[in-house]
Amino acid sequence: MSEVVWSINIMLALLLVGVSVTIYWIFKYDDWNPNPITIDEHTSASISELGGNDSEDKRSRIGAESYSH
Repeated sequence: MSEVVWSINIMLALLLVGVSVTIYWIFKYDDWNPNPITIDEHTSASISELGGNDSEDKRSRIGAESYSH
């Protein structure tokens, strides 16, 4: 019978453990380090006060003026 090459099995086990820990860390990063944004800062009233929807109209008008020549 063929003999088991343990170094390959150990390297594959280390690779699988390392990849598993890295993927787990990536998915849990936001839970451990959340963004400091609150919901009050991004309400629909504050967006309309800042002119959030009007900015797209201004950009389209500026683009239209540059091509009108």
